[in-house]
Amino acid sequence: MQCLAKMKRTPNAVRASAVLGLAAWFILSAGCARVPRPPSLPPSPPALSAEELVARLQERGAAIQTLKAQFSIEATGKDIKGTQRMEAAMIYQRPNLVRLRTFARIGLPIFDLILINDRYQIKIPMQGKFLTGRVADLDRQEGLGPSILLGLQATLGNLNGTTVLPTDHLRLREAEGLYVLEVIPSEEGVAVARRLWFDQGTLELVREELLDSSGQTLATVLFQDYRPVGSTAANAKGQTVAIVRPYLVRAEDANGRAKLVLTYREIVSNPSLSPQDWGVPENEPLAGFPRLSSHAGVVSFLRPFLAGNRFMQTDD
Repeated sequence: MQCLAKMKRTPNAVRASAVLGLAAWFILSAGCARVPRPPSLPPSPPALSAEELVARLQERGAAIQTLKAQFSIEATGKDIKGTQRMEAAMIYQRPNLVRLRTFARIGLPIFDLILINDRYQIKIPMQGKFLTGRVADLDRQEGLGPSILLGLQATLGNLNGTTVLPTDHLRLREAEGLYVLEVIPSEEGVAVARRLWFDQGTLELVREELLDSSGQTLATVLFQDYRPVGSTAANAKGQTVAIVRPYLVRAEDANGRAKLVLTYREIVSNPSLSPQDWGVPENEPLAGFPRLSSHAGVVSFLRPFLAGNRFMQTDD
């Protein structure tokens, strides 16, 4: 009788199990329906050739014709006594005209540098020195030379896009979401080789290494905290693009002679520049002022005046 009772209950148990299973399926189905789908990932950026990457970078660099910047510098290293902190102001006109001035915290000028193409002229008031020569030779100047060269590499960095000569050899690869571009000059000793890391999404320069002829690193520069710097410009295709600049730059000499941290407070892109920005007194005749619209005009205008003040004398 007990076996018969169990047999009679078996169909009910089966039906109950089926009902419970069906209910569980509906509950699970409803729960799954409420789970949002994961967002679709954006497509990977298209692969670029080295030449295409350089073309885009140079197009972006052309959006900045002039620039003014104010920033602080913290300098340490074997060639620097303790930790030196100073204020700096830079003026730039494309392609290779720069004025860089640094001041102690109490306002005393440390040096005033003008860079025209591959030549520099430095005035160091506290030491009564006027130095002139080629930028490549700054590394051999005693005292401030290596630190100034490292500072130029940090401040100019990607300001011109990527300066590449038609004779340079290019190699491009991808690594961890970055483009790694190697720029190797065709003539040894004319310029240093460079290895540059670019964000694949934004094409912003995040790291630069300067290399000697054997491939050893001479200096490393990191570019961080990119921000818009005001105005926008149209590229060759007529598209409006934002101009951004890094507000934090870290540079280090491989030999430990100098280590710099540049923290920018203000960057203004494409401001109008006057002769006074380049150190010409306000009472100086400005007959050549209209020529300041071009880089060649600035150079021709500055040379006679500054050479007469011993600041732009050259050793040619």
